[in-house]
Amino acid sequence: MFFSFFLTLLWICSGSASTLPHQIECTVVNLEYVNCTWDGNRTLVENYTFLSSYNNPGFPEECSSYQYVRGLRVGCAVVYSEKDLQRFEDFYTWLYRDNIIVAKQEYKSLLKRVKLKAPNNMSVLLKDPELWIYWNTTDKIRSHCQEREVRFRTNSNKWNIYSSSMENAFNVPFPNSQSLYEFQVRVRMSSTCGQSELWSEWSEPVFWGTKMINDTDTGQQTSVALMVLGTVGAAVVLIMLTCLLIHSERIRVILVPVVPGPKNLKDLIDSYNGNVEKWLHISKELQDGFKPNFSERPCTVQEFRTEAHSESESDDGLSVHTAASSDYQSMQSYSSTSTLPSHSDSPSTETTPLNGP
Repeated sequence: MFFSFFLTLLWICSGSASTLPHQIECTVVNLEYVNCTWDGNRTLVENYTFLSSYNNPGFPEECSSYQYVRGLRVGCAVVYSEKDLQRFEDFYTWLYRDNIIVAKQEYKSLLKRVKLKAPNNMSVLLKDPELWIYWNTTDKIRSHCQEREVRFRTNSNKWNIYSSSMENAFNVPFPNSQSLYEFQVRVRMSSTCGQSELWSEWSEPVFWGTKMINDTDTGQQTSVALMVLGTVGAAVVLIMLTCLLIHSERIRVILVPVVPGPKNLKDLIDSYNGNVEKWLHISKELQDGFKPNFSERPCTVQEFRTEAHSESESDDGLSVHTAASSDYQSMQSYSSTSTLPSHSDSPSTETTPLNGP
């Protein structure tokens, strides 16, 4: 029983302690005030009391300007005396809850904790053959006390970071107008005036040029377009062929002919008596389509040849004439466009009697 109570109490205490802030972070904002926060990445559930002191930890003062988020204290803006240069002295901080210290932080010098404001009013100007970038910074910081860093990229590629030795300016030689340039700038206290560990936030980006589509993107878009067009074209061709095959038996047989198998060749002789049309199951419509749609009347053609015979011809000559006439009468008809006379109009052949000796 006691052991269970102890575990419950330990769980409650551990859960309560997990929401407590463990560190206080302070920065000198643009040499104007000291900003201290203690929420970090934790979700606070109650308010805390913040105390701080310059150089002498024996006389802390409570925060006079708390910062709130959703009604809870998350930070404090601590003022200092510019005349006494308190920002460069040792700085001590405490965080209380019910008069119990929950966190404390000591800074030997705030010189390295200076954080400047981000540059503003950025502009771009092309002066052939260079592209110039200009910006403004706070008037409280002398130019020689600032360290500047510029980053730019083209067409949303990897950032290129450069240090600028010029006062609020930077140049890019021979820029490509077919690329989109993006610039940002940040600053911090330089080593001349006590180098800070903290950079300012990056400025708002400024752009110049025109974004150019990469060859890879163009190739991908072209391949996708060709693939879509090819698919659509193939589908249209298939649909058209299907419609033609449905409405035309002749085209179906021509495009997709019936290929006989070797085992059916016997059926051509035994079952169909050599009739290829019936063996291939060609429809009557297709058979009628290949039949000629015209007819031609046959014409009979005969050829006659007459020979003149003298009275002195012998009987042998008459025999030869008779044999030749028989050969002419046995000839077959040929196709001709001429018209022959009827048998009544054919010339008669008279036989001349032979005189005796």
